[in-house]
Amino acid sequence: MIFDQLLYERPNIVEFEEEVFELLGKFDSVNSFEEQFKLIDKINSLRNHVLTMLTIAEIRAQLDTSDKKYQEEQKFINKNWPVYEKVVASYYDRLIRSTFKEQISKKYGKQLLNLAEINVNTIGSSFIDKLKRENNLISEYTKMMANAKIEFKGEERNLAQLDKFVSSPDRMLRKQAIEKKYELLEQYENRIDELFDSLIQVRTQIAKELGYNSFVELGYARLSRVDYGQQEVADFRKMILKYMAPISEKLREKQRIRIGIENLTYYDEEVRFKTGEAILKGDSNWMIEKFKTIFQQLSEQPGEIFKLMHANKYMGLTIKENKARGAYATYLCNEKIPYIFANFNGSRKDVKVLAHEFGHAFQMAIFNQNNTIPEYILPTKEACEISSIAMEFLIWPYMEEIFGDDAMNYRYSHLEDAIFAMPYRASIDEFQHFIYTNPNLSIVERKKKWVEIEQKYMPYKTTYNHPYLKKGNLWHQQIHLFKFPFYYIDYAMAQICALQIWSIAQIDMYTAWNVYMDICKQGGRLSFLDLLDNSGIASPFKEEAFENMIKSIDTWFSKND
Repeated sequence: MIFDQLLYERPNIVEFEEEVFELLGKFDSVNSFEEQFKLIDKINSLRNHVLTMLTIAEIRAQLDTSDKKYQEEQKFINKNWPVYEKVVASYYDRLIRSTFKEQISKKYGKQLLNLAEINVNTIGSSFIDKLKRENNLISEYTKMMANAKIEFKGEERNLAQLDKFVSSPDRMLRKQAIEKKYELLEQYENRIDELFDSLIQVRTQIAKELGYNSFVELGYARLSRVDYGQQEVADFRKMILKYMAPISEKLREKQRIRIGIENLTYYDEEVRFKTGEAILKGDSNWMIEKFKTIFQQLSEQPGEIFKLMHANKYMGLTIKENKARGAYATYLCNEKIPYIFANFNGSRKDVKVLAHEFGHAFQMAIFNQNNTIPEYILPTKEACEISSIAMEFLIWPYMEEIFGDDAMNYRYSHLEDAIFAMPYRASIDEFQHFIYTNPNLSIVERKKKWVEIEQKYMPYKTTYNHPYLKKGNLWHQQIHLFKFPFYYIDYAMAQICALQIWSIAQIDMYTAWNVYMDICKQGGRLSFLDLLDNSGIASPFKEEAFENMIKSIDTWFSKND
């Protein structure tokens, strides 16, 4: 069915809670694992219905933040999502106490019990109001950033629309655009700081009530990190500092020389060539048609899934008035189809965004046709990003379809993007660990810490002379800090894994695609490290993954400089 025609009915959360608890009441008294299996399947059916309705509502609320009906539904979600999570936590408690755990593990996979054990202590009845407050703060930030506008070049423009000018080959134009962007953000600076401060405080209170030392531990549990912890992530950041930050510095210097400027500054970062970035040869509709061909050439399955999604309007890709910022892929359980949300602005990064989000969508589409377990729709966060980032690289052979003679410029910039992003992601992660371990810092102290961390991982930024940046505000635009704490480093972990698939593809595309498909077909049934072991990809926590990657990256740039 076409997305616009999907019927939305607000789920009755009270009724859902009663029905699930009635089933859970039978859980301990049944005499066979077959009967417990039936109860599990019934509970998951109820959950999938609720998840489908809430996903429809959330997509429509973000497609138009001025739509009163769906803004009310977003408030309903903020209020009732903690209740849903409380019900699921009770279900997890029954799973891990079941006398038939061995049979449950055999039928549904051990990852279900792993996820139940780590998530059972992430919610409690005593602080439902605090969880609602957390959700409301996130929604206020999301809506505020979507609606923020400023006049530029004779038009009112939002942040996403301003971004289009930031990569202009005209240095004065891009300087004006980014200064307008920071002027706009400065208008909201105090409120952004207040929202973030409130999020830190409420998350810390929730963590303490659950018995955690800080929100860091709760944040890891929320992300279902079942086979590694803070030490492994800290070691990973050190390897980014050791291996990726120096390459990033060298590439920034090459960029400066290549575009012919004396000093690289904050309004030059997005320009990689003197003639400007690789240019799309058509609008968003033209690009979608090109991607239909590209995905069909890549393999029959992605081609068919992409065409199905487009034909049934399961993509909202263009920038619109009052549309929320960002990009994501999600899944409608009952419809058995993914949805892609994005904000195309006509830049080369539209290609990366569409490939990335379709990587998620493709993985969900091929795995979930026969899956009824909500926990397995996607792998855990760091694992699910492998399929999305790898897809960005797997479409490289077809970039002439979109960029023509600029295709190699696109590939060059795209690989640079991957490298530049890793020190930044490590900065965000270290910043989060620091502020949640020290939740009573003042807003000014937090910003000073950001500047210190930023300069450690990205020394080239130390000369950037803009008051908004010098105060330590760059992170204000990073929605993951507000909505998905500790998630952002997952992209860097997945990047190391995806670049291994890219490295294989440089030699043998057929083998690279098979490795990719093996990962996608596992869905969420395996933990992150088990998935890597199963696919033959080196763990990002091992130095060999970095050492091998550096060699492949150096070789590619040497050939293409």
